[in-house]
Amino acid sequence: MKPLWKNLPDTYKILISMLLFVMLIQLSTLVYIWKVESKVLLKKERQNLSYELNINAKLLLEHMKSLEKELVFLSTLEVMDDILVKDIDKRIAILLEKKSKDLSENIVLLAMDSKEVVASSHKNYNRNDFLEFKVSVQASFDKNKTIGSLLLLYPFKNLRELKIDNPHQKLWLKKRHFTAPNLKDNIVVSKELNSILKGWRLSLSYEKEYALKSVREVEKILLFAFVLSLLSLLFVVWVLSKKQMKILEHTQEVLALKRMFLSTMSHELRTPLGSILNLTQHLMVNPKIGDDEVEMLGKIENSSEHLLGMINNLLQLSKLESNSMSITKESINVRMVIEEMIEIVEPLIEEKALLLKKSISLVGCCFPTHQIIDKAIIETDVHLFKQVVINLLSNAIKFTEKGSIEIHLTQKDGVFIFEVRDTGCGIEKEKQTALFSEFYQAHSAEVKYSTGLGLALSQKMAMLINGEIQIASEGVGFGTTATFRFSSL
Repeated sequence: MKPLWKNLPDTYKILISMLLFVMLIQLSTLVYIWKVESKVLLKKERQNLSYELNINAKLLLEHMKSLEKELVFLSTLEVMDDILVKDIDKRIAILLEKKSKDLSENIVLLAMDSKEVVASSHKNYNRNDFLEFKVSVQASFDKNKTIGSLLLLYPFKNLRELKIDNPHQKLWLKKRHFTAPNLKDNIVVSKELNSILKGWRLSLSYEKEYALKSVREVEKILLFAFVLSLLSLLFVVWVLSKKQMKILEHTQEVLALKRMFLSTMSHELRTPLGSILNLTQHLMVNPKIGDDEVEMLGKIENSSEHLLGMINNLLQLSKLESNSMSITKESINVRMVIEEMIEIVEPLIEEKALLLKKSISLVGCCFPTHQIIDKAIIETDVHLFKQVVINLLSNAIKFTEKGSIEIHLTQKDGVFIFEVRDTGCGIEKEKQTALFSEFYQAHSAEVKYSTGLGLALSQKMAMLINGEIQIASEGVGFGTTATFRFSSL
């Protein structure tokens, strides 16, 4: 997946990043609604339910008060004087029956004297099943004389089955033998009543499934959008991977052809170049050749050697890219091998009159200061190791015209650190990121006979032997530090 991402064009990277960002927002919103918003909405729904409960309580009390007013009104009628005489025509009973029908709700009206029922709207009833409203009846001829009482019996059944418009809500009263309905996953609010229904408790419930229906719909939409985004992302990645695979296959074919071409051409060119070098060197030692001719032959030799070096580098690059370069592990003394490489390049250092400073005894942070470690043995490919070291030393010499070259070897936590510091021309910071690219030359204008392959090859070889190269410079004119970190294979 990492190589695929690295090889993607910036446009595709931006597209995938945007899809991931949108998915992150959707997922965050979904989690927020699940964890936080549901609680907030539940609290809000409870407040709304309390508001509805207050309205229903007010309507219920107003209804009870209106019944009480009707009872008071009936008690003021002159016909109620018949309670005293128990009129034979039963006018009170007829009035009560008619009024009971008007009020409906199975209400029973009773007219009583001080001892017994004088008249009633119904014949069969049980007073224990009713809520009673009672008012005194005053005589029309003497308002200070109480001649009886008028009762309104309101069925408890009506209070048990309070009607409400929303089918997902329930409204009920509770007192004494009244029991609450069996509720699961409901929001319930209650309040104590006063006035006529003092001592009663009114409750209102709402099914959570419907109370939070809106937020559940939002959750479904977000979940659907998240799944859709995820599928879109997977589809985009699948399409890009398919396309990338085709590009990769094509690239591998092209690279294979390039390696074949480089290998073939390099082998074909090395033979005539070898002949040119041999003939040139033979002519240079011929006594019949003058100084001018020797100088020209020397230039031919230098150019041929440069071209041969480039061909050898191309062959090595071809082997590295095709993974055909074999690794031979053997034990080496790091310090001794580096000393050997320094001895090889010392004539070049002396030729430029550069000061050589070296510290490769491995005395330092990881060893006692009084002990010099002469044996630092590791398992590695000696040929590749030597080539990396010699390349770094040669680069330092090539790009340094005056000053010094410092060589340090240290060890920390089993990792060897080989540093080559020079006081040469340095490297611009913006160019340092491309130093390990093939054929890249940071000093193409200043240095001749540079192919731009040295560092690229060195880094590839270093990685093959469990190492890594880093190049650092403060800028042009401040020199360069090449660091080679390596450990045993």
